Amino acid sequence: MVTPLTYRPMDKIVAFLKGIHLNDNREWYLEHRLEYSYAFNTNARYIQQMAKMIGEYDINIRYLRLSDCSYALARHRKIKINKRLFNDYIGGFFARCGKHSGYAGYYYQLSPEPSDSGGSMLAVGIFNPSREVLDWFRRDAEKNGARIMELIKKSGFEILTRDKFVRLPSGYAIDEEYRDLLLMRHIMLVKRVDVKWFYHEQWMERTVRAFRRCKPFIDHINAIIDEHKIAGLATKKIE
Repeated sequence: MVTPLTYRPMDKIVAFLKGIHLNDNREWYLEHRLEYSYAFNTNARYIQQMAKMIGEYDINIRYLRLSDCSYALARHRKIKINKRLFNDYIGGFFARCGKHSGYAGYYYQLSPEPSDSGGSMLAVGIFNPSREVLDWFRRDAEKNGARIMELIKKSGFEILTRDKFVRLPSGYAIDEEYRDLLLMRHIMLVKRVDVKWFYHEQWMERTVRAFRRCKPFIDHINAIIDEHKIAGLATKKIE
């Protein structure tokens, strides 16, 4: 059976992203504002539709606004993941209370060219968590390493190894079979896909189904965060 690859509106988006990848400058961007507007507005519709679809099984996502899930094309000066002026990808991040909440969520990224952005992918979790949240996760992994690894296995995704630590952090005791959890710089799981994934006429449905298998992992991470936040509030009240 031939997999249908008939989602032609993606052609314009991919052409623009390839162009901005090769021409990372303001002059080229200004000359192609119409293509950018098309890519941004089309992706905005994808985000709004996917928020509703994910919201069918994760109520925390159901009422998110577009601004809670989307990112601008131009990079913020404080972001130093790479030296690009403009992102060469589009995507959306769906997390409880929005993209800046610090909670784990669901992320898709379309990037037709291999680059520092990591290329096309589906991912879940928290990218670049605070030191505090990373410590909470590691402390939980000490006690629940087997459960976390089981959740990862059932998700069908794998641990994001990008930027992982080379050495185990000191002050933690964990079984050897779970050591990869302590080496994570980003509390994220990833499923690598290529651009053809987004050409499928049902790519959103396929993505949402893949995300659904990851919900138990996301719930676990967010429960860790909630537990410590509640404990922190209780401590402040006592003081």
